[in-house]
Amino acid sequence: MSSVTDKYTKNYSSERTKEFEKRVREMSGNMSEESAAALVATEMRKELKKGGLIDKPLGAGGKKL
Repeated sequence: MSSVTDKYTKNYSSERTKEFEKRVREMSGNMSEESAAALVATEMRKELKKGGLIDKPLGAGGKKL
């Protein structure tokens, strides 16, 4: 799409890149492309987070707090 979105999508799969670019196009009418790309990247990162290793047994890689 552009150098701005390329910075964010260089390690994305092709399907995730298409989704990212679609969402940036939808949002960039209200703001700059760079602002839209940063916002979409943040949203997509939050959608991927599904927990971590905290509170798992230490043998499974968890951390004891």
